[in-house]
Amino acid sequence: MSDPVPDINHGDSPAWRVLNGYRELELELAIFGHHLSAQVGMRPVDLQCWNLVHRYGEVSIGELARMLVLPPATTTGIVDRLAKQGWVTRDRTESDRRTVVVRVIPERLPELFDLLAPLGDDLSAKLAELDDTALGTIADFLDHAAEATRRATRRSE
Repeated sequence: MSDPVPDINHGDSPAWRVLNGYRELELELAIFGHHLSAQVGMRPVDLQCWNLVHRYGEVSIGELARMLVLPPATTTGIVDRLAKQGWVTRDRTESDRRTVVVRVIPERLPELFDLLAPLGDDLSAKLAELDDTALGTIADFLDHAAEATRRATRRSE
C-alpha cells in the first residue's frame, strides 16, 4: 500500500516555511508571467521562450525545444510569433547553415524591462535590508532549488 499523500498546505517548521515559500513563489511567478505576457501581447509560453533566449543570448530551435519540453515544430511556431512581433531574430549559423539560432532584439528590452522595474525595485529594497551572509544563504538555496527543479524536470521527461 502506498504512503498517504502528505499535507503540504500546513506546517510550522522553518524548513516547511521555506518550502512553502518556494511553492508560493512558483505559483506567483506563473501568474505574473501570464499577466506580463498579456501586457506585451505574447502568450505565456512565448514569454518563457523569449526569457530563455534572453538568458542564454543565442539559442538554437532544438535547444529551445528541449528546454521548453516541446516538439521542435511547436517551438518553431513560438519563435515565428516572436519574430513576427519583433521580439527575436533568427539567423543561420556560419558553421552549419541548417542550424537556426534565435537572438533577442535588444531594442525591445526597454519595453519589457519598464514593466518589470517596479518588481525589481521592490525586491531590491528588501535585499538591501539583508547582510551578505543572509544574501549568500538565500542565493545558495535558490541555486539549489533551480538545480533540483531541473533534475525533477529531467526525471519527468
